[in-house]
Order: sequence, then structure tokens, then C-alpha cells
Amino acid sequence: LGHPHSLQGGTMNNKVVTTLARVFKELNIPSLRFNFRGVGESAGVYDAGQGESEDMLGLVGELRREYPERKLIFAGFSFGSYVAYRAAAHAGSDLLITIAPPVHHYNYREFNPVPFPWLIVQGEEDEVVSSALVFDFAAQSSPEIPVIRFADTSHFFHGKLIELKIKLIEYITSKVALR
Repeated sequence: LGHPHSLQGGTMNNKVVTTLARVFKELNIPSLRFNFRGVGESAGVYDAGQGESEDMLGLVGELRREYPERKLIFAGFSFGSYVAYRAAAHAGSDLLITIAPPVHHYNYREFNPVPFPWLIVQGEEDEVVSSALVFDFAAQSSPEIPVIRFADTSHFFHGKLIELKIKLIEYITSKVALR
């Protein structure tokens, strides 16, 4: 699970990321939250998503050794969605979930083919990431990326975390064979 931008106070304890962790716990899916390089007590320095995705891939290797038969889902919020996207493109995934992906700031078309299946979750009143750009990005992707839209919702999903959890659980259980 990837967290928001390290240089803007993002950590693994962000409320959207902890909501993702609760979703997976409720579905009995092992998950891993970690601080990106240079955050908290993590070693290293911010690396614009490159090194952070390498770190995520290293942890994926550990998870695959511990759970070799389990499905692999990458998820991230804001900057963490870019890290998850890059890692999913390299490692392969059974599902990629990007919440409020900053498509205007990072190259989410860097890899071809794109990781698939892919779900985008976006607040319609996001003050950080233009929802119009995200909706256009999803519609212009091939295949088109499904989007769960949240009306009257800002970047940090204030007052919408329970709804976010419910919608993610519904989507994951309807789209992914969990075993």
C-alpha cells in the first residue's frame, strides 16, 4: 500500500491508506503498509517514485516468498498510487487500485501494456488532483479504466472513509477471486 507524497507529510499512517489496510483486513487479505524512503525512521531520501517503487518491489519479493499462492493487489493513494502503478507494471498484479492518482504530475502511461485490471477512485471535488484530468485519463486508456466517483469529495476523502471502505470491499469481492 503506497502513501501520499513524502515531502508533503505523507506517511503509511495516512487515513486513506489505513482505510485501504482495513479493507484488506476485512477481506482477509494480508497487506503491507510501509513508509517510503526518508519518511519516519526509514533510511534513504525521496526519489520521485523511482526508488520508492524499487523498495515496494523488494517487499513484494518478500511477500511472494511468504504467500506464494496468494493474489497480488497493489494499491496507493495520491503519490503512492504512482509508486503502486510502477511496481504493478514491473511485478504483475491481479488488481491495481489508484486513489486520486496525480496523472497530471507523473507518467501513468510509462509502461505498455498498463497494469490491468486497474481501478481508479476519485473525488469529484479534489483540490489537489484535477478530477476532470483523471476522468479523461481513464476514459482515454485502452482498455478503459473503471472509475469509482465520489461526489462532494475532496482529495483526502474527508467524511467519506466509511463509504470508501464499503465501495472498495464491494468492488474487490465482485472482481477478484480472493483465493
